Amino acid sequence: MVNMGIDMLLSRNIRWCNIRVVAGITMLSLFLLAGNAGAYYPPPALLEIDGNEQSAGIGNSCWKVENQTYLICADTFSINTPAEPLLTRSPFTAHLRLPLQEPPEELGFSAIRVTDDDALNEAVNDFRAWRYGLQGMEIQVPLERESDINLSLEPGLYVLNVFVKWKEKGDVFYGFLVQVYNPAAGVITQAATATESEKSTTSSPNETHNIIPTEKAAGFEAIPGMTILLAVYAAGRKKR
Repeated sequence: MVNMGIDMLLSRNIRWCNIRVVAGITMLSLFLLAGNAGAYYPPPALLEIDGNEQSAGIGNSCWKVENQTYLICADTFSINTPAEPLLTRSPFTAHLRLPLQEPPEELGFSAIRVTDDDALNEAVNDFRAWRYGLQGMEIQVPLERESDINLSLEPGLYVLNVFVKWKEKGDVFYGFLVQVYNPAAGVITQAATATESEKSTTSSPNETHNIIPTEKAAGFEAIPGMTILLAVYAAGRKKR
């Protein structure tokens, strides 16, 4: 009898979890089909390197719906970037442009060296999903809408992970993809698998930042594929 009770409880919990997942995906589908996704989803940031521009992939976010007091949150369980990287050689300057006119309340920027093994999927709709929880070098960026970031990276493939929070709108993770090549070799070199540990450091935005291969976060297991869950917060929730 005890075992039957436990089985019934577990089955009920699993069904409820499945209902929440399906409900979240259904809500997102309805928003997209209605053609109003822009009202519920953060607009992308832009990154420019050597005159070439890239629109960010959008990851985890909590975004205030227009003319409402609640937020809609989406968890992607991944860092999302465009499928095709910006090509450059080191050192270089990355010009970051955020989509809103008002400056952010918080702004985090990190560069993460990756390989194909860190990707959760092949390119889909011109975007790629990368393993969430990878470590990189944190770089201090001013709380401004636009900023220039000077970087010096070894040849390889890099995900630039950007976290932005606006007081009146919410927060979002942006992802960019950059390929640094070695001009002396005459070919583009894919990032080698990281063999050294790197501690996260913070440095001045006016410095040139030298970045070495990073180590995957210990104990982290990626969730295969990309699952989107939406949570609508109560109307009485305080603004961020």
